[in-house]
Amino acid sequence: MKDTRQNSTRRQPAHSSARTTANSTRRPSSQAAGSDFAGRPTRPVVQAAIHSSVAAAMTELLRDALDLIYPAGLKCICCGAIIDTTRTYSLCNQCMAKVNWITAGARTCDRCGKLLSKNDPADTCFSCRENPHVFHRALACAQYGALERDIIFSMKYRGHTEIGDILGEVMWDRLQSLDDTERQEIFQGGIDVIAPVPLSRQRLLARGFNQSYLMAAGLARRMEAPCDQNLLRRIRNTSAMKSLTPAERRQNIRGAFEVTRDVTGQHVLVVDDIYTTGSTADEIAAALIAAGAARVIFFTFAAGADVVKS
Repeated sequence: MKDTRQNSTRRQPAHSSARTTANSTRRPSSQAAGSDFAGRPTRPVVQAAIHSSVAAAMTELLRDALDLIYPAGLKCICCGAIIDTTRTYSLCNQCMAKVNWITAGARTCDRCGKLLSKNDPADTCFSCRENPHVFHRALACAQYGALERDIIFSMKYRGHTEIGDILGEVMWDRLQSLDDTERQEIFQGGIDVIAPVPLSRQRLLARGFNQSYLMAAGLARRMEAPCDQNLLRRIRNTSAMKSLTPAERRQNIRGAFEVTRDVTGQHVLVVDDIYTTGSTADEIAAALIAAGAARVIFFTFAAGADVVKS
């Protein structure tokens, strides 16, 4: 994989454990006192709810105003603070330091790539020990948490499509953080094609874009590898996975994907925003292997935590 990035004035990426140090400005928050329609003070619980609602509304208004005033590259992609163009990944210093990056040499699961818990002595995370996978390996750039969620939500639900290419750069830098042994173990000879996890036609029309494709395209450009956004197709709608158990997730996603062409002997890198239980990755891997793929790697920006059960 050839590094095609141009030299710039930006600091070193997070995966090299470097952090930016210049100050940045955060947006103020607003709250308002609450009262009922007759002007009487509200009860504390109701008042707190009104405060929270008003603060959220004000934050949204301020975000919208900043979107109109400042170009995308001058706002932190996580909190919206005003930054300059030298900030790595368009993150302010505070957010850059708080993102739970998976850095070079970190202890990660040898199957799904998530960070291993400090009280998990094994090389494989608890989830992968409990639920064997179809995909060959997975890799992530950060552990999923509040800031990682904000970055993903800003891209998916606030229409900040520029974040897709930024996360493609994050993923490229994560690849550069791997040593030669790790790279060989994961990729075993390279990648023939990069493919995003597809959205259903209904969701794609509603959102207007596929965030996984934006990330995959950004990564593919830097890897100088082909990106095929039509290789995978979602052939039925599925329920939201957020509240489902691992078993329910597997049932929900079963038979949801098809491969549109022959991939015999190919090594396929599949890109998505979040890895949780691996249900989606397994279902896609099963479809690709059935179509002839020799190896399926799943690569995400964020992955869930290694939850160790007693």
